[in-house]
Amino acid sequence: MKKPKNIEQILPGIRSLLAKELINIHKVSKADVSKILGVSPAAVTQYTNNKRGSFAEDLGKNKQITPIIAILAEHFVNKTKKEGEFRRNMTIIETSENILSILKNQNNDKNEIKNTDPNTKLLQDRVDTELHEAKISLEMANKIEDEFGKLLFRGIATDSIRHAEIVSQIIRSGNTINKFQLDKKLKKILKQMIEEEEDASEQSLIKIVKTKHPAVRTLLQSVDQDEIKHKKMLKSLSRHLND
Repeated sequence: MKKPKNIEQILPGIRSLLAKELINIHKVSKADVSKILGVSPAAVTQYTNNKRGSFAEDLGKNKQITPIIAILAEHFVNKTKKEGEFRRNMTIIETSENILSILKNQNNDKNEIKNTDPNTKLLQDRVDTELHEAKISLEMANKIEDEFGKLLFRGIATDSIRHAEIVSQIIRSGNTINKFQLDKKLKKILKQMIEEEEDASEQSLIKIVKTKHPAVRTLLQSVDQDEIKHKKMLKSLSRHLND
């Protein structure tokens, strides 16, 4: 597979796959898809007829990429009315950058894989596992009728994609990871974020919202745990910056 080298090359393919996912899976009209993608209805027709969108065919066969497109489509279906055109375009560009990063780390040559560092191979296996989990979670979300159940499995899929992106970035960076620093102004903002997370983590949603719905309870517990995790992450970052 010939891989795109930059955002300009990959964007048409991403738009093509996204258009097909929105129309074929979510039954979004071509008029609405044109608004989401920021292109004309005629361009959407060309995307769906495979007359436009470089690399779309190869990207559509890539098992690591298809779950990301599915999540992106889910995102737009749920938030199109709440997001402006600029934010939608930025979301597509950011996703394209993540996909480009993953593609750069993919190695389809088995002989090359054998010659890579063992730790790199383990990390790549982890990327594959995370993306596989994302795919299964999305399939579960699509099969479940309950909206809270859908949210639960979509959330798991999103987390798995994020994990894959983190590990992919580490692989791509190799030994060139630069030292992370914040100036005084950003450190002050970090301190404020820690204080806000402290307040949020003290308000347990599972105690406030009384429900026996299993998916709702699980989601509420997840939110509570995320707030605690965010607080720990920010405190850890602050501590390491001061080392």
